[in-house]
Amino acid sequence: MPKRHQTYAAGGNTGWSIGANGLTATAQSELLKDLGRQLRHGYQSILEEPAPDRIGQLLEKLVRTHPGDGHKDH
Repeated sequence: MPKRHQTYAAGGNTGWSIGANGLTATAQSELLKDLGRQLRHGYQSILEEPAPDRIGQLLEKLVRTHPGDGHKDH
């Protein structure tokens, strides 16, 4: 049976850390921004790959079954 992953409450201290506990809020923010940049850089080629055909088919089906529910960006 596959191992279940433990869920973590957003904003809660659940026993894991990125090692930034001694940093100021501004420094923590910059650290997380840098981490985000590094992740985007590392995964950019994957993000640029086309979605599998099955995903496109499911999206088309969703649009057909819910025609008035267009997604609006905030």
